[in-house]
Parts: sequence; C-alpha cells; structure tokens
Amino acid sequence: MKGNIFDIIVIGAGHAGVEAALSSARLGKKVGLFNIYEDKIAAMPCNPSIGGPAKGIVVREIDALGGEMGKAADKTALQIKLLNSSRGPGVWALRAQSDKIEYSKYMQKIVKLQANLELITKIVADFIIKDKQIIGVKTEDGEDFFAQAVILTTGTYLKSQILRGKENYQAGPNDEQTTSGISRALKKNGVELMRFKTGTPPRVKKSSIDLSKLMIEPGTDLPLSFSSSTKNYLKINDQEVCYLVHSTKETKKIIEENLQHSAMYSGEVRGAGPRYCPSFEDKIVRFADKDKHQIFLEPESKELDTFYVQGFSTSMPIEIQDKMLKSLPGFENVVVDKWAYAIEYDCLDPMQLNLSLELKQIKNLFTAGQINGTSGYEEAAGQGLIAGINAVRKINNEEPLILRRDEAYIGVMIDDLINKGTIEPYRLLTSRAERRMLLRNDNAEQRLKEYGYKVGLVSQKDWDSFLGNEKEKAIAVEELKTNRFGPKTDLAIELSRTNQAHLVNGLSGYEILKQPGVNIQTLVKYISELSKLSLNSLQSIVIECRFEGYVTKEKQTVERLKKLESKQIPLDINYDLVENLAIEAKQKLKKIRPLSIGQASRISGVNPADIQMLLFYLKKHYNK
Repeated sequence: MKGNIFDIIVIGAGHAGVEAALSSARLGKKVGLFNIYEDKIAAMPCNPSIGGPAKGIVVREIDALGGEMGKAADKTALQIKLLNSSRGPGVWALRAQSDKIEYSKYMQKIVKLQANLELITKIVADFIIKDKQIIGVKTEDGEDFFAQAVILTTGTYLKSQILRGKENYQAGPNDEQTTSGISRALKKNGVELMRFKTGTPPRVKKSSIDLSKLMIEPGTDLPLSFSSSTKNYLKINDQEVCYLVHSTKETKKIIEENLQHSAMYSGEVRGAGPRYCPSFEDKIVRFADKDKHQIFLEPESKELDTFYVQGFSTSMPIEIQDKMLKSLPGFENVVVDKWAYAIEYDCLDPMQLNLSLELKQIKNLFTAGQINGTSGYEEAAGQGLIAGINAVRKINNEEPLILRRDEAYIGVMIDDLINKGTIEPYRLLTSRAERRMLLRNDNAEQRLKEYGYKVGLVSQKDWDSFLGNEKEKAIAVEELKTNRFGPKTDLAIELSRTNQAHLVNGLSGYEILKQPGVNIQTLVKYISELSKLSLNSLQSIVIECRFEGYVTKEKQTVERLKKLESKQIPLDINYDLVENLAIEAKQKLKKIRPLSIGQASRISGVNPADIQMLLFYLKKHYNK
C-alpha cells in the first residue's frame, strides 16, 4: 500500500498533465502521473505546432512562471515565426512548427528524469471520495492509489467517439484507447458534463506532392525563442519550410454535392465544434460566396515523410476525402498516410470551478485542459501549470495563485471560463484581452517572473539573471534619453540615407526612437548599452518608447479597477437576502460564488444594477 500513496495524482500526460505533474514535483510533492501509454507524453494528435496569436504569448507566460513548454518548443522546432509583425505590438506572437516526435521524446525524458515524479501506465476508472473530498483513484485493474489532491487532465480521451462519414466508434485520438469510467465518476458526484467535438485533417506523403505548384512559406530570420533560457537560436538556413495552397472551385463542388455524407451534416456529430477552427465543409457552408480557401502544408517531423494539411479538417468519408485532396493543385497523385476524422468527447462546464481550477463539488480535485472546455496545447499547458501550483498550495494551506486579466493571457482564459462559461471549444484570442497592450509577447517575464520565483518554480540563478537583464535594459534606456544627436552627426546622416528619419533639430536617442520609421538596430552602434541586450529586450524598449502614453494610461485604468478586485465578497453570503437582484444574476452568483466585486461584475448575466445592489448589501451587513 505504501507505494500507492502520493501527495498529488495527475491523470493524463498530455500538455496540461505534463505541466501539472512537473510543477507539483518541482515544488517538492510526490507525484503519480497516470497515462494510458508510456511513450505518448505531450503528444500532438492534431497540429504539429506550438504558439500562434495569443497562444504564443501563453507559452512565454508558462516559461516566465517556470513551466517547460517553451523550452521544449525551442529545442524541437523545425521552423519559427514572429506573427503579425506588420501590425501593432499588442498582437505580436511567436509560432513554432514542431517536430512532433522529438517534442514528445523531449517531454518523456524530462518526466522520467524529474525527481519526485513517477509515471504509471494504468487507466483510472473511478474516484475514491470521502465527505465530498477526493482522497484517491481506482484503476481499471482494481488497484487503489491515494493522494491529498488529484488533477484531472484527460484531454479528448473522455468517452470519446471517432466520426468519419457514417463511421462512428468509440476510440481516442488516432484510434487510441479511451475511457468512460471518469465520466461516470464525475456525474455520480454531481458534476455537469458537456459534449464537445473537434477534428483533424489528413496527413499526406510529402513525396507524393508536386511542390512546384505550391507557394513556399519560410520562417523568420531573427533570433527568436519562447524561453528566456534559450541561447542557441534556430537559424533561418536550418529551418524547414511550409507551403501554401488554395482550394479550388472543384473542391467546393465536391463538398457541396456530398454534404449529406459528412458526419457533421448527416447528424452523426452531436457535440459543439470549435468556431475558430471549423471543418472544411463548414467553411464551404458558412462562406458560400468564396470559391477558394487557404490550406497550409506543415512538416510533422524530420523522421516522417508527411505533411499536416492545415485548414483541411473534415469528417467526410474516405472516398470523398480522396476526391477533395486530389482537387488541390499539386495533389493529383497524393498518397494519404492518415485520413481525417472528427472526435467527440466529454468535458465539464467550467463554471463549476473555482479560479484556482479546483472543482466546487469535490474538494481537492483540480481540472485542466480540454476537460475544462478549451482547445489547443497552449491553453491546456497554461491551465496545467496553474492547477499544479494551486494543488501544491492547497496541500500547504497557502493562498492559490490567481492571475488577473491585466497580468496574463492565462488569467484572461481562466477568468473567461469560470465567469462566462463556454458552449463550444474555447480558443484564446487577442481580442479576448481588454488590456492586450499590457499582455505583450515581449514583456511576459516582467509580468510573471516574480510570481514564478515566489511560488518556487523559478530558481535563484534564473531570478538573478532576470534582474541583471532588467538592470542592463534600464541603463540602456537611460543612455538613450541622455545621449543627443544633431542633424550633422553620423547617426543623423545614416538615418537620412536609409530614409528612416530626417533630423532637423538635435534629439535624444529616445526621442529619435519614437519615430515609427526608425529601426533600433541602427542605434545599437551609437548607444553602446543597447549592444548588450537580446532582441526581445530591444523590442520591449521600442514598444515602451513609442506607446509610452498609451501604456501609462492602460496601467492607470488597471489601478482603478484593482479597487473592485480588492473588494471581497464573503463566501458565506446568502444571495437570496440581497434585495432587488435580478433572477438571472442571483442564479449566476449562487453558481459561481465570486470572490470579489470585480469578478462578480464580469459574470455573464450580472449587470451594473445588480452590482450596485450587492455593494449596498455588503456595506449594510458586512461593513464593506
């Protein structure tokens, strides 16, 4: 029995489970990580990539807090890009095309070498619960394992069904095993479940595609990385290329004539699908006026002769998929390695969670990833890291780590899920963050490194290195502000010759940098301290210089809103006694039980008049 006792049990070793298990173990707890397969750790059953709009910033946040995803993405990248660089810095983000085999191997090695962490290849079938508190789990082979906290990160493996045309059978991603025991255990203990659907496109043999008919999509020729610890950057000449192709009128015609055969349109699919990553047939229906759509070919691994056909997700029968693919330019002789499919799975209504990601109905049971209604590896990893930290803090009788919306995209995501819920797979977007100029790709460390250090996941060495970099940056900014350049200086002449700026009067380096056409790299040889900084620090200086007024205004707004966040709502409040609350507001407040007025104000269905009534009540009965 002794070997079956852990501090924390993590169920599922996907992207959420790995971060949850690693963070818990690194914080000194004995962790049992349960997974169906020993060799499928942080696997990529869908897109072989890490990052993207908003998601790339989440990976930087995970790294700042002491997580592993950024390091793994840098180490196993085939290509890396800075997205949206022609637009405002609030939407800049990194995206890496990953070697999915090497990524999983990297994480498997990290898990197996991690002290305090044991990987257990068994299927969990039930919970052991006493007085509405989880104390352990039961496996399918009848063995009991005990823990002070359990973190559930089951991804798309809960009672999952594969759908393709009229095919409909129980299986996990790529026809792997699935489990229904956990779904039963959750329902038995009063947890409300939902049914969601996602899908994946075909994988095709590279050697069967005529690449001369496709457009090359290269990476970015800059020293880019997700992790601040990465020093060896993927050079442009070492990067794999992706390809762009467009669907044709023939593709559209094939789909329109065969919609009734799609699992999605034939009634086979019952779960809600992702709005922002629809199946290809859904694109044809929703955008009926368009004759073509973008499709990207992305390499899956150096070990494989396969492309992931990004943007071509479908639940059509195999014979229709074959026609669809062969209608694409360069695909006339295509050979398919794996056919596309849709997958349905159970997940829970995230409004049943506390902001710590602990379930309200079952004490010490935390959930993270797609079980919470999200989509994407990055969203899962961010939740897994927070769940791991908070499970440890719960055991230690410490306050949970709760990131505000103005502090992190991770905070935006968790706040959205719990206060608004979701009726479809949730995808993190830059538009979801009302303070996105504060939540930038370049400043993740400035926002979150201290949290990682205080909770114990960022080492003293890394913290000291960060402080040293910040000091160097501050010195460089000071030099920019104090050094002045007249119209006849070498810098002014170079700026004029390259059409970056034309100086009429003497200006400081900082004032020159405010001009949108000026490249900070031009100033490096004139401002000696700039040469010591990383590309990320240089980008940060440019943004803070040019958007100084806007950023300052945003920070002032945040400070005002913090007063609402600091106004606590007692946990024992009886909302039935609050006069003049709307019925919907009362129902939502009872269900979510917000911790503060700020959180209450963001709940869907709670309007300003309800908040005012709540404030009156708190002042009268709690003197708040």
